[in-house]
Amino acid sequence: MVFDIRSQHANIHRLVEPELHLECRDAVPDRRLVELVRLLARRAAREIYEQQTIKGRRKSRS
Repeated sequence: MVFDIRSQHANIHRLVEPELHLECRDAVPDRRLVELVRLLARRAAREIYEQQTIKGRRKSRS
């Protein structure tokens, strides 16, 4: 028996799903979302900085 994936996919009926559009109807972005992105970016930067400084301390002690 030969496994033919194309014949299996031909029997699958695809559902028509609406597309998700991530565009703002207004030209001005939501200030709350902008602030959330800033906070998340700061948190990520702080975590990366802390990880790098801890690694740097370990390397200098070795």
